Amino acid sequence: MTYQEYDAWVDAEKFDTVCQFALGALFDLADADQDGALDRAQFTALRQALGNRADNADAAFDALDPTNSGRVDRAAYLAAIRAYVTGDESPMGVALY
Repeated sequence: MTYQEYDAWVDAEKFDTVCQFALGALFDLADADQDGALDRAQFTALRQALGNRADNADAAFDALDPTNSGRVDRAAYLAAIRAYVTGDESPMGVALY
């Protein structure tokens, strides 16, 4: 499935019933220490595996880490993707796409 096909298919219901589980599983794979959060390197590796450029992933990480904690938690990550695909404001989505 291309991104354009995914974008045309996805909506809030499909995100909640399908996508969040797949994206959450990918997050969990990237979370090597299984602490429920990704550091910048883990986040960048995940986003590059999903086809994003490293500089876009870096900007997306910054958008999800406004307090500069150096961590992005799972819930914030999934909420940002959901917001983007459902047309709500998502600074991460702006940085990535």
